[in-house]
Amino acid sequence: MWSRAGLKQQAKDFLRNNYWKAFVVCLIVAIVTGGSGRSESRSEFNNGMYNVEREYIVDFSPGNDIFNISTNGIGPGNPFVFNTTFGIFAAFIVFSIIIGIIIGNALTVGEKRFFLRAFEGDVSIGNLFTTFRKGQWMPLAGKIFLLDIYILLWTLLLIIPGIIKYYQYRMVPYILSEDPDMPLRDAIDISTRMTDGQKGDIFVLDLSFLGWYLLGLLFFGIGSIFVRPYHEATVAKLFEHYISERSQEASIEY
Repeated sequence: MWSRAGLKQQAKDFLRNNYWKAFVVCLIVAIVTGGSGRSESRSEFNNGMYNVEREYIVDFSPGNDIFNISTNGIGPGNPFVFNTTFGIFAAFIVFSIIIGIIIGNALTVGEKRFFLRAFEGDVSIGNLFTTFRKGQWMPLAGKIFLLDIYILLWTLLLIIPGIIKYYQYRMVPYILSEDPDMPLRDAIDISTRMTDGQKGDIFVLDLSFLGWYLLGLLFFGIGSIFVRPYHEATVAKLFEHYISERSQEASIEY
């Protein structure tokens, strides 16, 4: 059985000599994915699509503001200028979300792979990008996207079931980092068995980092990124524990 203190100590021992490499990996993933707000990003994506479609339907009638720029001016108060600016901003949001899905999801799995391989002695930042190999990139991006959709649908049903499913599926990215060809359904089943009866404990483990993140917010939110390597290393150690536990059970059964 694992303990929060034990996992955190193992993470600290690892980061004592490898913190800055872990920091660079987490920073890259945070920049591309926008931190941990993928669900919020999808909401912005939907709103952005609506606004892009709406704002680019141009009325070419003589009374339209596009034909009266000379009268209204080109300043911020001109409706046409405002709509065009808002449309460009919405398009930028859509583009950012698409990049986050296509590239960010693959990097998310690569981040898990970095930590798992680093525990084995291979502390190469290049492990973050190994998910972009031929045959892994798009399938992994698609699987993580579907996983987010599943969690989002459960969250829309009720908040509590969404949280439960999030922790039930928590180990899926780690499983896919080890076996990228595994079907998503199989990875979900394995994660479900791993977290069975322990979802509350994992929630408390995450909650134990709240103080660190709140402290990071005091530095305009930037400080939170310095906590992320510690958090990621701890959860990766939890997955490593599950793998070790499953291996012992398999050897006993054999």
